[in-house]
Amino acid sequence: MTLYDEIGGEATIAAIVAGYWHRVSDDELLSGWFGKVDPDALQGHLRAYLAVAFGGPEAYGGRSMRHAHSGLRITDEAFGALMQRMNEALAASGSSPETIQRADRRLRSLQAVIVEPDAK
Repeated sequence: MTLYDEIGGEATIAAIVAGYWHRVSDDELLSGWFGKVDPDALQGHLRAYLAVAFGGPEAYGGRSMRHAHSGLRITDEAFGALMQRMNEALAASGSSPETIQRADRRLRSLQAVIVEPDAK
């Protein structure tokens, strides 16, 4: 069974993204990165990306993670907060602790291409 199936497929991914968006938008550390983006477009990209990252049938046609985050000056602290908010959204969707850990490991593998080493 794929992580996508364990999480609950397309409908659950949509609910996770909606919950995640709410959490990052309300987070004082993170909200500055999201205030000037089209929330519908970003959530659409995130739904497609998560579906692929978790082994689902969808195709992700967006920019590479490195290109999409280049110049945003995302720090290790912000990345950690982003992952915390994602894990909270996964938990709120009913994902088991084991599934959340697997998703966390998969998404944390992107830290090196999302965080800018000189960002402060």
